[in-house]
Amino acid sequence: MVFREIDDDLWEIVQKYLPPTKPHIGRPRCDLRGLINGILYVLTTGCSWLDVPTNYGTKSTVHRYHLELCERGVYQAIFLDLLRTGYEIKKIDLSHCATDTKDIPAKKGDRPAMMAIKRQKGAS
Repeated sequence: MVFREIDDDLWEIVQKYLPPTKPHIGRPRCDLRGLINGILYVLTTGCSWLDVPTNYGTKSTVHRYHLELCERGVYQAIFLDLLRTGYEIKKIDLSHCATDTKDIPAKKGDRPAMMAIKRQKGAS
């Protein structure tokens, strides 16, 4: 898959959700846009963190920042904003979507096994 860096329009949306930078003690952190591009490079290409290009920062810095964003729930906030924005500007087309129906009960038959497991956990 071909990787494309974040453009200016997308960066405007993403950067407002990023945690504030650390105070300038010691070595300065790589620029945030570079770190985000490094994370997206790994997620888009499927390579390992060891293969992050050095222009995005060191592999450990990019990975550590990814973990920080996961812990803070930043990705979900960004995704919801992009989803809402996409609907508003009519860039999201749901005509090519599919639904996974594994949890929908069959017309004739018992509940699917996954639904039974979920209900047993909640009942205890």
